[in-house]
Amino acid sequence: MTPTPSRLPAAYQILAWLACMGACLGLALVIGLSLTGRVYPKADVFNMVWPLPVLAGATVFTTLWVFKAKGLFALRAIGMALSEALVFLALPYAQLVPRPEALPPRSETGEALRLISFNMWNLNRDPDAAIAFLREGDFDVVFLQEVGGALRGVPASLQETYPYQQRCRWGAAVISRLPLLERGCDPYETVPVAFIEIEFQGAPLRLTSTHFARPTRPDLYQYHREQLGELITDHAHQSQILAGDFNTAENGFQMRLLADALAPLERITHGLRTWPSERVLPLPVIGIDHIWVSEGLCASYTGAAADAGSDHRPVFTLVERCDA
Repeated sequence: MTPTPSRLPAAYQILAWLACMGACLGLALVIGLSLTGRVYPKADVFNMVWPLPVLAGATVFTTLWVFKAKGLFALRAIGMALSEALVFLALPYAQLVPRPEALPPRSETGEALRLISFNMWNLNRDPDAAIAFLREGDFDVVFLQEVGGALRGVPASLQETYPYQQRCRWGAAVISRLPLLERGCDPYETVPVAFIEIEFQGAPLRLTSTHFARPTRPDLYQYHREQLGELITDHAHQSQILAGDFNTAENGFQMRLLADALAPLERITHGLRTWPSERVLPLPVIGIDHIWVSEGLCASYTGAAADAGSDHRPVFTLVERCDA
């Protein structure tokens, strides 16, 4: 019969004690890092990238399960419970839709807007695929990000399909097949923002494309959030749709802060994996591309499209006016 750990040689007990203490110390650091994400965007990357807490929790749990150090039963039990919680809190975000979905159909009434947001990626090696995707998609409005480098000429290439266009600094653009009432950029040119206004079902509708800095650049990331929140608030009296690459995933404190900053807009892109696209990994891991709509607008057929040459998958939706 195999002896229990308490009867094993002293060398094993020393190893088990060191392993358990190391695992518990690592768990404390991981939990501290996770909670720090509330005030420091760079730390919140750990929460956003759900495989990281899952891997950390599973590693700690396995270590404490295997190494049964004498006299550390209570510490091991607490550590195993906390590591389980770390895994189970992150696992729901592993259930994000991994496969591309069919593009939305034209609405039966013809009154819904067919929209898509696409970070085209400055390093896109197949711009022709991206252009073909947008041309064949026949959307009403396209929100674009990272329209630079080899992609600088993409809006012009799509002029026939989307004749009404607005392009701004840092690669933000909006192109439309519908006539414009107004168009412009961030008036202070400090945030990657391009906007247009169209008439939609008898009233003006403002559509804005944006691209946030990465949370690994916390000062700029927070500045973009604050400035964009002010731009949204300045036009809270009218209907709005905001779309783009927010570099913010669902499983994190920063998403909650972003939702507060962009209120009263509501995010409609839930449970979608958009980055990195299949061009980089077999499956996208997290969802950082989002669409937000104001009260009085209803969305349907929201999803993520297939790889179109970028490191991001496009996100799409149908939007129409509604009573609630």
